[in-house]
Amino acid sequence: MEVGFHIGFSLLSAIILLTICRAGDARVIRLASPGAAVGASPDSCRPALTGEGGPVAWQVLLVHNRAALAEMSRTALDNRFPLCVVDTVKASDVELGISFIPIAGKIDQAAGLIFRVKDANNYYVARADALENNVSLYHVIKGVREQIAGVNVPVGIGQTLQLGVRIEGEAIKVSCNGRPLIDVNDQTIQGSGAIGLWTKADSLTGFYDLTVSILK
Repeated sequence: MEVGFHIGFSLLSAIILLTICRAGDARVIRLASPGAAVGASPDSCRPALTGEGGPVAWQVLLVHNRAALAEMSRTALDNRFPLCVVDTVKASDVELGISFIPIAGKIDQAAGLIFRVKDANNYYVARADALENNVSLYHVIKGVREQIAGVNVPVGIGQTLQLGVRIEGEAIKVSCNGRPLIDVNDQTIQGSGAIGLWTKADSLTGFYDLTVSILK
């Protein structure tokens, strides 16, 4: 695949590094690590889909000689949002961080964190988009996405970036590269839920390790 720099599949397997932790303890979910099959599917998160199109295809690959997880179906439908849900984490209040690199996509070049995930059609998502150069926060209810807040900010294609989110009660904060961007209150989705990754349409985005800290 030619995307302006080398991307290659390798013998990689997604593994999860989780232990039973007290609230507030940080943990790392290693989305891709050296070791198994070419184009391996993740065992750290469960593929799911909001919207239209066929099955999603999360696979491990090399981006800049570093193992990453990416959604490879790249179906060009605007109402298509592939998810990879981490069911082993259930929390209402949580702090998340993901390193990612936008690689390609004509409709979108998006990377997102989902939280308080009830199912594939009900959750919050914080997302960064390299084509639109913005970071936004949404809630998704019964499969319908509605924006809560958004900020225009450069999101560099081919650059490794960090997206962060913190939710405590109704307070939600979103940052990019450590820069606070969104600070709002929203009570649409309450109670505990899973966490995970989100992308859109034909986005090719490499996701690295996911950090998790359960607050409550």
